[in-house]
Amino acid sequence: MEIMIALLLATSIYFSVYGLVHRGEVETHLPSQVFDRRQQEAQARFPGIQRKSWTPLTARYKELDKKLKPPFDLRRKLIKAGSPMGTLEFLTFFLLSLVGIPTVAMILLGDNFPKQNILLFSGIVGLAVPVLWLRSTIRKRQFNMRRDLPNLIDLLNICVSGGLDFMLAVTRVIRDMKPCDLTMELAEVQRETQMGLTRKEALKNLAWRIDMPEVYSFVRTLVQADRMGTSIGEALKIQADELRVRRFQRGEAMALKAPVKLLFPLFAFILPVVLIIVAAPILLQFVGSSGQVGFGF
Repeated sequence: MEIMIALLLATSIYFSVYGLVHRGEVETHLPSQVFDRRQQEAQARFPGIQRKSWTPLTARYKELDKKLKPPFDLRRKLIKAGSPMGTLEFLTFFLLSLVGIPTVAMILLGDNFPKQNILLFSGIVGLAVPVLWLRSTIRKRQFNMRRDLPNLIDLLNICVSGGLDFMLAVTRVIRDMKPCDLTMELAEVQRETQMGLTRKEALKNLAWRIDMPEVYSFVRTLVQADRMGTSIGEALKIQADELRVRRFQRGEAMALKAPVKLLFPLFAFILPVVLIIVAAPILLQFVGSSGQVGFGF
């Protein structure tokens, strides 16, 4: 019975978070002009479908999300993670995790362990789960961007060297390169320029959203080349070579750290098993011989 209650509680929490995150397929981090334009494009593409985008509850959530000023620059961290949810959705997820995990732990373990210890440890887990999930999402997204950035710069260099304007080269790369986080961010740069921002402002917004040293260097190179009137193709080529050298050096550093990271698993898991396999026959033989000697006396 307790297991059924725990499963029902976990299911209700999951669907509550899912309903908040996927409400009306709305991207809350977008400016209102971009959101309205996307809605118009969707209605023009599918004229027979009439979708109700906002219910009174979700409309209220939208207003609160705009007015909310969370601590620790939470909104920017969510943008760095690719905006998987809005600020208010993340805070709701945080609250559900903080309340739901201790509740499930009390239902499952309340009869076997002290309640104070259960509440303490489950509360720590409930606090840590949303934060660790957000950090993991940011780290994974930035890792993918570091991997794809040299190839993207090479494609931009080829297009610019072939005679295309930089924004036309961006459009071509978005169309021909495989879909990834970088192409989505470049598409956002293209939309911002279409909305009236200058290329410099759109690129600076790109660096602010991603918040990576490699992207800051890339944007700085483009802005300086545009300001000084130098060749963008040559600047892109130098930037791509530099990023490849950095990636190679980062791989070497990770390879050098591997033996140090293997020490703890080696001493904690592998060495005790080896000692048991080697020493167990000797101990058994010693115990057997001692028993025979004692029996003889």
